[in-house]
Amino acid sequence: MRIGLLIYGDMETVSGGYLYNRKLVSYLQSQGEQVTIISLPPRNVWRHLADNFRNDCLQQIAAAEIDILIQDAMVHPSVFLLNRRLGRQLAIPIVALAHLLTSFDHHPCYSAWFYRAIERYYLKSVTGVIANSQTTLAQVCELMDGGLPAHCVAVPAGDNFQDAGVDFNAIQQRALAPGSLRILVVGNLIRRKGLHVLIWALSQLPVEDFRVTVAGRLDMEPGYVEHIRALVSALRLQAQVVLIGPVQGQALADLYRQHHLMVLPSAYESYGIVYLEAQQFGLPVIGTTAGAAKEIIDHDRNGYLIAPEDHRALADLLRKLNQNRELLMQLSRNALIAFTSQPSWDQSCEIIRQYLYAGIE
Repeated sequence: MRIGLLIYGDMETVSGGYLYNRKLVSYLQSQGEQVTIISLPPRNVWRHLADNFRNDCLQQIAAAEIDILIQDAMVHPSVFLLNRRLGRQLAIPIVALAHLLTSFDHHPCYSAWFYRAIERYYLKSVTGVIANSQTTLAQVCELMDGGLPAHCVAVPAGDNFQDAGVDFNAIQQRALAPGSLRILVVGNLIRRKGLHVLIWALSQLPVEDFRVTVAGRLDMEPGYVEHIRALVSALRLQAQVVLIGPVQGQALADLYRQHHLMVLPSAYESYGIVYLEAQQFGLPVIGTTAGAAKEIIDHDRNGYLIAPEDHRALADLLRKLNQNRELLMQLSRNALIAFTSQPSWDQSCEIIRQYLYAGIE
């Protein structure tokens, strides 16, 4: 089968959505499918909207000579009108791959209706949907007024490291060893990831009780990064909170091994690949009740869910885990067990492959 994948920018971009895309392309190619990446330049939303009235994208897709087109749904501003032309002129199925719906991100009230209208119109222009979680699928259904095209759910996997080298003995030694609570944050430094919530929580605890490592890009929202640096400085937490920038591969695996738990108090997560990665290393995760974190985190068993922005609840949990290392150890063991029940990338990508074949029959 000849498959096209339409994205913005570079496939090597560091984010969960692009990791998903890379894993999918690699798997499809390993199964003998021909995959063509069609990339549109990332620009501001107004220039993306103008793409609908240009022929560049249509010509690129036509030149690829594909049987089916998958669109990372983040490109919807560029194709929400163009898809009708694609359907008429190329007569190929168009499938939206929904990682994170813009409508459910945070926008000012004066513009939220605009983003929602465009995304709804886009979803009604596709012939199928691949959702990365049951939560995302429910949101697609809401945007489409209760109606869904042919669809599948293929959750991301966390088996990005072949051998975590963590067992119950290692978890016990890590949890019960004396010293500060070592907290890991893995996520690009954008406001939605909620690092400010963690910092306000830390300000309520003795500084000797914790150390925080933040691994993620620092160039996506420069204003927010400056706010975080100023907040850390104002609260005199420079020695406790370290921003190390993006980390991948073995260096990221080492970070998971070296910390006690991961905290990511996001305003919203459409799934959360890093939650699964943390579980592979026996790290409990503290996330929020917003989005799909509840599909991974079993509250009070392998981690915790707090309300978004609730830094007081987060401070209470961190205090409890630091003081009760036996509880930390049990949560860590449960996290490792939970990971073993998750699908692999191959299993999730095969769901998509079978769905694509069904869609062009």
